[in-house]
Amino acid sequence: MKQKVALAMSGGIDSSVSAFLLKKEGYAVTGFFIKFWSDPLYPAERENSCCNRESLESARAVAGELKIPFHVISARRFFKKAVVDDFIAQFKDYKTPNPCVRCNELIKFGWFLRFADSLGFERVATGHYCQVKKDRNGVCHLQKGVDPTKDQSYFLYRLNQGQLAKVLFPVGKYNKKQVWKIANLNKIRIRNAKESQEICFIRDRDYRDFLVRYLAKGYFKPGNIINVKGSVIGRHEGLLRYTVGQRKGVEIKGVKNENKKPLYVVGFNVKNNELIVGEDKLVYQKTMPVEKLSWTSDWAEKQAFGAKNIQVGIRYHHKTVACKIKRQAKDKLLVTFYKPQRAITPGQSAVFYKGNEVLGGGFILL
Repeated sequence: MKQKVALAMSGGIDSSVSAFLLKKEGYAVTGFFIKFWSDPLYPAERENSCCNRESLESARAVAGELKIPFHVISARRFFKKAVVDDFIAQFKDYKTPNPCVRCNELIKFGWFLRFADSLGFERVATGHYCQVKKDRNGVCHLQKGVDPTKDQSYFLYRLNQGQLAKVLFPVGKYNKKQVWKIANLNKIRIRNAKESQEICFIRDRDYRDFLVRYLAKGYFKPGNIINVKGSVIGRHEGLLRYTVGQRKGVEIKGVKNENKKPLYVVGFNVKNNELIVGEDKLVYQKTMPVEKLSWTSDWAEKQAFGAKNIQVGIRYHHKTVACKIKRQAKDKLLVTFYKPQRAITPGQSAVFYKGNEVLGGGFILL
C-alpha cells in the first residue's frame, strides 16, 4: 500500500517538482495550498505573494496535470497569532526576528503536520532545499541542501526528532538548475516562477512601514544620535528604524566622527531613546549570548558541546564560521568566535553546524 504524503504546494517550481518526484517514487501524494494571514490595514488589498490567486491557480494547475488530489486550507488565525504577533512583539523589545524560523517550526511542521496526521497522512513534504537522513540507530539528521545558494536548513534548526521523522524534502538533493531541468523534461508548467525573497506577510517595500501601522507612535519617537563617548551628533527618526551595523540614515546632515570615517549603528540606549553610532570596527564582536535553545536530537546537542569543529551561522546566507560554545544555563549558552563577527543582531537565530549537518541553535541576545 502506498504511503500517504501531504505536500504543501505554493505554485512555485520547488513544490511543483516535489509533487512530481514524490509521485514518481511511488507515494500517494495530495497537494495542499495553505492560506496565511494578509495585512487588512494595507491601503490597497493585496494578498501575500506566497498564497495569492496567481500562486493558488499555479498550484492547482500543476496538481491537475500530475493527477493528484488538491485542497485549499487556511492557517490564517494560527499564523497571525504564532508568527505575525510574535514578529511585532519582538520589535517592541528592540529585537530583529526572522519570522521564517518561527513559521517553519510552528506552522509548516507544526500546525500542518498535525493537520495532516489527523487526516491519516503518514508524512508531510515541502519544497525546502535541505535533507533528512536517518542513521542505523533511527536518529534523523537534518543536513544542508546540495545547492549551497539555495540551502534552507538555517530556517529549520528548531525541528525535533518527531518532526524530522515525518518530513520529506524531495528537491534537497538537487541544485536549482537540475530542478528546472526536471520540470522542463517532464513538461511541468510553472505559471508562477517568481521566487519570494521578502517576508511573506509584509507587502511593503520596507518592513518598518508595516510596523508603523501596528505599533504605538512612541516606538518611532525621534531622539538623539550619540557617539560612543556620549556626545550628541545628530537626530534619529525612531530606534525601530535602525539595526546594528546599519549605515544608511546615520550620517544626518553629513555628520561624521573626528576621523572623517563613516558611522554605523553599534547599539541602542532604549531608556534615553538614543541611537549609538561608531566606526565600523565597533560593529564587530568576539562573543555572542544565545537563548531559547533547540536541538535536532540528543546526539546533536552532545556534539555541539563536545566536538571541536563546530560552526555557526548568525543570519540566513551568512557564511558559517568556526566557534566554540559554552553552556551558561539549561537554556542559554555563550558563543566565542575565533574571528570577530560583524553586525550580530539580537532576535536573529544562531544556527550550529557540524560539517553539513544542522545541530540546532537559538536566538541571539545582546
